[in-house]
Amino acid sequence: MESWATYGYWGLFLSTFLAGSIIPFSAELLIGILLYQGFPLILLVLVATLGNWLGGYTAFFMGYYTRWDLIEKYFKIKPDKIQSFSWKDKFSMEVLALLCWIPILGSLILISLGLMRSSIIKTGVFMFIGRLGRYFIWALLSLEVIESF
Repeated sequence: MESWATYGYWGLFLSTFLAGSIIPFSAELLIGILLYQGFPLILLVLVATLGNWLGGYTAFFMGYYTRWDLIEKYFKIKPDKIQSFSWKDKFSMEVLALLCWIPILGSLILISLGLMRSSIIKTGVFMFIGRLGRYFIWALLSLEVIESF
């Protein structure tokens, strides 16, 4: 993780982009390392959020622009089965986009939102808010730990 830190903001952006996509990757420790090195909290949070948000859009667009013929052929899932998911009736698409910061589950939520043709703008706004909150809280906790030493 320290090798990513040598690239500063670019390393943080790339690591959070990967973490936001379908690739399992954790960038939270990098925020703590960069805070320890003296990088400003607000800029770190914004760079991490932007990278993670754009990475999340890759998962969303995987679902949004999918070819149903391939899904039916290889996974044996029909479009009406996706449309009949019971959890989409319990939660609004905005709430689901807000929760997409959750590791692993978030990518599945975003792919599903894409498959259900959720609004690109609304999904993006709520995804950004959720991820901004995640990284802001993580940065504050990291700063608290750093200051306790």
